[in-house]
Amino acid sequence: MRIFVKKRTVLLIILCLILGFFIAYRIYVAPNSDPKSWTISKTEDGSKKFISKETLVSAIKQKQKLITTEVELKESITIDNSWGTLAIFKKMQSINFVGAGLYDIDLSTLNSKNITMKNNTITVTLQKPAIEAVTLDPNKTTYNETDRGLLRFGDIKLSTEDGELLRKTVQDKMKDKMLETQYYNTAIDNSKKSMINLIKSIVSNTNPTYTIQINFL
Repeated sequence: MRIFVKKRTVLLIILCLILGFFIAYRIYVAPNSDPKSWTISKTEDGSKKFISKETLVSAIKQKQKLITTEVELKESITIDNSWGTLAIFKKMQSINFVGAGLYDIDLSTLNSKNITMKNNTITVTLQKPAIEAVTLDPNKTTYNETDRGLLRFGDIKLSTEDGELLRKTVQDKMKDKMLETQYYNTAIDNSKKSMINLIKSIVSNTNPTYTIQINFL
């Protein structure tokens, strides 16, 4: 009987120590190791969390680019998850993306070799405008209702990898659209106007008055 009491006493002491360590951890350690966390709002069980860590700056690079044109782009992609060609096995959904595309000109190559002055005319030669970036606006993305056949049920679900591939495909298609002649020529015209206005703002108070000419390679 005495041995049993001793064992119970030791067990209670161990349990008290474990409980004490747990309470101390929750009070003193856990708040410091979990500074910023929030639960994903649309998970089924609400148990997944993002743990915020310190943001690190890995590199700082100087840019000498002039953004001259911004365009709004729209692209609709249809996901086909049908089984064969029979209508009863059809399962399709369209997603509508909205993005912004930027054209810029690189001023880092600007030097005395590609600037000439003759008869009150300043001529500047630069590389043609390039596509700086295409970004998608997730807040403007819309999803059409799933078009299902009689024997198909549920919605189409994409994995993380499929979603990334889909967004990249949309961005590539938007870039191709930006390179079409009618849109690219507009970017060239806007780039010339931007450079002319920039140079004029520098030489506007000089005498004589200069004519600005911009050429692209």
